[in-house]
Parts: sequence; structure tokens; C-alpha cells
Amino acid sequence: MKHYFNANKVLTLTAVAIGTITVFFACKKDDKEGGDEQRDLQVMSIAQKEAEVNVIYEDAFEVTLEASSQDNGLSGTGRKAPVSEGAQARYCETMLIGYDPTDLVTWPKTVTIDFGEGCTDAAGRTRKGLIQVVLNKPVFQQGAKATITFVDYYVNDIKVEGTQVLENLSTGYSYMVSGGKLTYPGNYVVEYSGTRTVMLKEGAETPFVLMDDVYELSGNATLKDSAITAQVATTEKLQRRLDCAHIGKGVLTITVNGHTAKLDYGNGDCDNKAMLTLNDKTKKITLPR
Repeated sequence: MKHYFNANKVLTLTAVAIGTITVFFACKKDDKEGGDEQRDLQVMSIAQKEAEVNVIYEDAFEVTLEASSQDNGLSGTGRKAPVSEGAQARYCETMLIGYDPTDLVTWPKTVTIDFGEGCTDAAGRTRKGLIQVVLNKPVFQQGAKATITFVDYYVNDIKVEGTQVLENLSTGYSYMVSGGKLTYPGNYVVEYSGTRTVMLKEGAETPFVLMDDVYELSGNATLKDSAITAQVATTEKLQRRLDCAHIGKGVLTITVNGHTAKLDYGNGDCDNKAMLTLNDKTKKITLPR
């Protein structure tokens, strides 16, 4: 039996094999690039959600400070009373505060902050439902603790849940959020837990005037939705003026499976913009009301 060496057949088979290998690796590369793109989009999305979560729990902290410093409800009537004109202008004209017990000497005390069926502030933020606060002593005293819970509470149609514990550190505050949960329209859910230190940078000489205060914020948090879990850390302290609706300065890092995005709040201007960067991608985001 003769065996014939067919060079053309060998070359053809070799070309087919090389072509198959090339297509295989090209597909693998495309798959990797597609996977990287999908991952980057997920990281960018959760980073933007972190900015929204920040605003909502920071707002609850500020509302609690404002409401807990009011004394016009301590009349002994047990009825909810309107807040000061300044608080009405900042938060809600129909916002009511109730105290239980209503005397000036009994502690702990429960403060109920009632936004009713919904009201919108000058910045366009709509709140509805109740924030309940249990205080162990007046909130402006060192060592005061406020335990904050939410009852059918919504901000801009986002349902807010969890427990937020605030503590007066003399030169500032700390707060811890546990069991935090935001449910968006369409039933998209973000879970949140974290700690934050809020130190007074300016305004100490006017302890009963909040709007001239400037705070520096730092801390860490965990944020997750149904797809990914993100770790959040403060790289450069955030700066917040209480007369501005948004954080104006500082940097956070958001890490997902070893991939880190940077959220930069700017140079101190009072605006609703921040810059989100991941690898070679940069996105300007609008901070929520």
C-alpha cells in the first residue's frame, strides 16, 4: 500500500486549524472585553447609588438634629407642634414634631417627626411619613444618643428603612446605620450599613444656629444590590455646609471585587455635581435632591 503525502491537504488543514484557533481566542477576547464592560457598568451604577444613599441618611441625620433641638413642642399638651419658621423653610411648611413625654426633665424621650402625606422643600426634595427618634438626653449635650427609625418613610418616592444611631461627641457627631434598606420605584432594592464621623469645622461659636455650620465627614460602608456588593471608604474627608443641599468637597472610593471607582465631590462649590472615575471611564453625575 502506498502512502501519498499531500502538501495541499496539509496546508488546508493547517489553515483551518489556525483559523479556528484565531476565532476561538478572538471570541475569548471579545467575551473578556464584554465582561469588563459589564463589570464597569455595574461598578459605576452602584457608585452612583452610593451617592444617593449618602444623601438620604445624611438628610435623616440633619432633620433629627433640627427637630431634636426644637423646644416648642414641650408644652405639656402631648400634641404635635409646628417647627420653627427656619425649619419650615428648609424642610417642610407642614412638618410637625411631637414629644413623649412632653415635660422638660424626663428622659429618655421620643421625638416624632411627621411629614404627613408628603411635602416638598425649596430644594425639591419630597419627604413623607414619620421619623421616630429616641433621645437619652438633649441632643446638644455631650454623650447624647439618638436612635432613629423610619415608619412608612419616603424620600422622593424611595422607601427608607433601617436603624440609625447618632451620638454627640462634643466636637461633632458619629452615626451608624444598620439594616439600612432603600426600595426604589420598580422594586429595585439597595441594602446599606456603615459608620460615619461628622466633625464640626466651623460654627462652634453659635451652637443653636445650625445653618452656619460646616462639617467634615469620614467613614466606611457596605452597599449591595441583587448583583454586587461594594465597599465604600473615605479617601479625602468630605465637607458639607449645612446651608448647602449637597456635599461640596472630598473623595470616596467604591470597591467591587478588587475594582475601584473614585467619587470626587469637587473643590468646595455648592452644587449638585460630582465626578465618577473608573479606569479610563469618567462620568459626571448629578447628585439627588
